[in-house]
Amino acid sequence: MSAIATDAEPSAVVRAAKVVEQVVGNAWATDAGGRFVYVTPSVLDLLGVAQDDLNPPSDDPAAGWERLTHPDDYPDAAAAWRRCLRTGEHYHVAHRLRDADGSYRWSRCSGQPVRDTRGRILGWYGTVLERSAAPGAAEPAAVRADRDDPAGDTPSALTLVHPDDRSGALHGITHAFWTGRPQPAALRLREPEGDFHWAEVTLEPPRYASDGRLQWKGDSVPIDPPESGPGPSPFGTRALTASFDTEAEAARAIQVIEGLFGNAWAIDPRGKVTYLTTFSQVNIDQTIGDVNAAADAGHTVWKPHTHPDDYDGLAAAWRHCLATGDKFFYEHRVRLAYGYAWNRSVAQPIRDRQGRIAGWYGTSITTDVYKKNEEALRAREQELSQLVDLVPSHVWRLTPAGEPTFFNKRMADYLGRAGDGEALTAGGLEGLIAAVHPDDRQAFREGLGDSLATGEPFSLRYRMRRHDGAYHWMSSRAEPLFDAMGAIVQWYGVCHDVDELTTAHQALREREKFLWQLVETLPAMIDCAAPDGEPVYRSQQLREFLGYPLEVLDEGHGSRLAQTLDAGVHPDDLAAVKADYDHALRTGEPYARRHRLRRFDGAYRWVETRAAAMRDAHGAIVQWNVICLDIDGEMRAQEDLRLAQERLARASQAASLAELSASIAHEVNQPLAAVVLNSQACQRWLTASPPNLERAQTTIERIIRDANAAADVVSRIRALFSQAAGPRTHASIGDLIADVGRLIADRASRTRVEMTADVAEDLPTLLFDVVQIQQVLANLIRNAIDALEDGAADRPRLAVRAFRNGGVVQVEVSDNGPGVPETEKVFDAFFTTKPSGMGMGLAICRSIVESHGGRLWAEPKAASGGATFAFTLPIEATAPS
Repeated sequence: MSAIATDAEPSAVVRAAKVVEQVVGNAWATDAGGRFVYVTPSVLDLLGVAQDDLNPPSDDPAAGWERLTHPDDYPDAAAAWRRCLRTGEHYHVAHRLRDADGSYRWSRCSGQPVRDTRGRILGWYGTVLERSAAPGAAEPAAVRADRDDPAGDTPSALTLVHPDDRSGALHGITHAFWTGRPQPAALRLREPEGDFHWAEVTLEPPRYASDGRLQWKGDSVPIDPPESGPGPSPFGTRALTASFDTEAEAARAIQVIEGLFGNAWAIDPRGKVTYLTTFSQVNIDQTIGDVNAAADAGHTVWKPHTHPDDYDGLAAAWRHCLATGDKFFYEHRVRLAYGYAWNRSVAQPIRDRQGRIAGWYGTSITTDVYKKNEEALRAREQELSQLVDLVPSHVWRLTPAGEPTFFNKRMADYLGRAGDGEALTAGGLEGLIAAVHPDDRQAFREGLGDSLATGEPFSLRYRMRRHDGAYHWMSSRAEPLFDAMGAIVQWYGVCHDVDELTTAHQALREREKFLWQLVETLPAMIDCAAPDGEPVYRSQQLREFLGYPLEVLDEGHGSRLAQTLDAGVHPDDLAAVKADYDHALRTGEPYARRHRLRRFDGAYRWVETRAAAMRDAHGAIVQWNVICLDIDGEMRAQEDLRLAQERLARASQAASLAELSASIAHEVNQPLAAVVLNSQACQRWLTASPPNLERAQTTIERIIRDANAAADVVSRIRALFSQAAGPRTHASIGDLIADVGRLIADRASRTRVEMTADVAEDLPTLLFDVVQIQQVLANLIRNAIDALEDGAADRPRLAVRAFRNGGVVQVEVSDNGPGVPETEKVFDAFFTTKPSGMGMGLAICRSIVESHGGRLWAEPKAASGGATFAFTLPIEATAPS
């Protein structure tokens, strides 16, 4: 029911609010339009606002609540307040309120109008109860009023209740809502004819209808009218206090409290109940006499309906208050009709003019839902606290100004406080900074300061001192938590010990730096390429040799590799280099080649390039590593050596020839000189007169003898050029060709001669002197290369071919040079087409082949020029005797 004011002054509203404030601890009051005229100062401090902040210049009576009410709850709470201001109904809504620190807590806000003697509303008074930090999902939904005025033809369920009983019905509905259990009540209900009859109604918790309106329902059973008349008396049949002059004040206090909370009671100075609302008696299923019987038995009036585990503490607190007059405030479990539920009981003494206690008045507020939520919240908080302590990281929290408010156990243990996070927070921000390494403190202070000033996340890696004095690297991050208005509520941070990782990274960087310096200072040009051959790195030496950085190639046309080869490799070597590169990339085989490379100044220098593939664990190529060595000096030295060797060979040949000539002359001169002398003597004997034929005959015999001696000398010389038979073994002609090809490869490369070999696969092994046949094949190939050195051919080529031809194996050496003018004469001794030749090579080769039972000949290539030298070796051969 509404409080009744005895005057029209607004102070009546404030007095009612202060009565509630004395019992509950906080209260508020507004004028008839909803503007606040009083709010308990402690509540203003808790919310972080001034009373004027709640009354902004607006026509909306709920405008001052918007900044304090959770955005999800404000529309319904504001609609309920506006409706109550229009209708004068009891205000009872649950919603979340924001504290000064920005956190939201669930609150139950109740309000009641104060009327004058003519029923006009002078203002509103109320209180805020059940402050809880439970999350929204665990909190019951708010009791919402209709957003719009209900249609005239849709009566509210409360309109069926007698006007004098509506307040009790509303309190019963509210209690059912908060406890979730039906509540019994005796009410007068209107019949269809318009008359009222008494009924016992079971009030169900309210629900929302499909149209959004809040409805309640209940089962009713007709009962006889109470003997006490039409409705229970709000004050009972006994006096409220022991003093006549305090009776009116007690009555007003009981009326205010009962109107606001739905239940109230009064107790005399001896501790016996003098008034208990019908609502309360129904709730605890006991009468005034039942509870006072416990006091007569030496207990307190709380004994019959208080949980046994809570009674001793409650009784001690109550007896203390009766003896001292202190305000009574106790939370305990009360046995209701459906079981035990948590209640918060508060009481305030009433004193007479002499200051003596004339009685007590108070109320019990159901806190069961919130108490259970609180217990669940504490359990959840403990679980979260354990989880935070078990997280393998350092967790901390800061105020918006940067002052620490929390450190988890792991961080406290790290800093040497044995899990005492409160001792750490006592040191403040400077205490935290003191644990940072001196070289990192300035960066830490500036970084954190910038984040606190701008609201940007904080992220930094620094060293922090451990409890044993050792500094470990930490990776720290923090982000702000914002409220609905965008203001920072607090900062949450986490630190990870990354000392081992950082140390490993530093060692890795040092190792990388060392390897980088090693690669850059190696006396070689290094190149790294992707699996497709595209260069991805070049050492400083290679960049300086080429005269341009790798990135320049990105501006050109074509791939990096193609641009590098086209611009750098000598045109005469380019085709072969590209072919070898392509083969290596396709097969994954190592690459090795000598070629000429253009230096930054335009000069071509000989280089040796080698490349090998780097593979992963599965054998796939991940990178090509290339090394390029400048061998220009070596190649020039080899060329000079070759020329010197050739000059030496020619000189040796000349010396040998001179010695051979002197030997031949000496050997042949004697018999020839004897032939001349004998011929002269024979001439004299024949010209004598008469001729001396006998002497002439003797001389002629001497001439024949000396001529035969000269022939023997010539035969011995010829035997000198015919090779003596050496050891012969079974060998593969294909292997021999390959060996000779490797021996001649360097010279072919220098002379830019493209040499190929084609060996049939079905060739058998042959019986021959490997050294002699190798000498024959090498001589033929060298002659072909010498013929190609004059540069007559645009693309000098040399081909070696081996195949089976009947009972012999035939080997051909072909070139595209100038050819052979006389194919038979070249095999004559001392015949040569080379300026420095002796003319003995092919003669010796033919004698070797013929000694093996084969044949050596030459034939021109009429179509493309050049010449072909061929020789055969028999398949079926026997060793010489």
